[in-house]
Amino acid sequence: MQTFVVKSALLLILALICSPAVSFADEVPSEQLKKVITSVLDAYGGKDAVGKVKSVTAKGTISDFMKDKQGDYARYYARPQKLRIEIMPDQGGEARILDGAKGWQGSPESLKEARPVTLQSMIYQYSYLDLPMGLADMSYSMSYAGKNEYKGKLYDLLLIDLKGAPKLRVFIDPEKHLIVRVASDFDMGMGSSELSTDYEDFRRVGTVMFPYRLVNYAGEMKLSVITLSDIQINSDIPKEKFSPSPK
Repeated sequence: MQTFVVKSALLLILALICSPAVSFADEVPSEQLKKVITSVLDAYGGKDAVGKVKSVTAKGTISDFMKDKQGDYARYYARPQKLRIEIMPDQGGEARILDGAKGWQGSPESLKEARPVTLQSMIYQYSYLDLPMGLADMSYSMSYAGKNEYKGKLYDLLLIDLKGAPKLRVFIDPEKHLIVRVASDFDMGMGSSELSTDYEDFRRVGTVMFPYRLVNYAGEMKLSVITLSDIQINSDIPKEKFSPSPK
């Protein structure tokens, strides 16, 4: 009987010793996630300023290396989940529109319902353009995945679950606390392929930071470079911009 009591006491002591350690281990990623998000929001201009961004209009040029062409580029973003991209419209280019879970693509005068993989890519694109705003109001389910190496440097990595698109990987500079890369893996029918975008040339628009240069990749192949010359926040974007009807 005495032996049983002693063993029970030892097991109880062991449980009390081990339990806090297990709890602490579970809390570490959550606490680190909060620290990373706080540092990102501070770097971009503060949680309050970032949270007030409800729409962004961005214009500039795009260099398409696959087609060996360069031309105008325009992007219209509005929360929640509205996006319009115009790629070289002056050269018979393409427009893509996302409105919620619906998407359209084609020439600006003749838009058709987007193919499933294109719709996924538009949801992915909206989602990474929705950062850091989506961090300010915690619009997404996310986790901290530790440090991840990219081009010989370690970055803080966030994993964000997207509805209607593959998981988003967000690379954050641990010194400047800015988002420098986003990536997702897409099923192209013949295996998985990574789509990614590198962010460069950060500048303030008002009090909030935005990248003025975006480099797009498929795997290690550079697809295009977007160079922005004008970014406006919270301007009135006509609702027709997010409609497939001819303008």
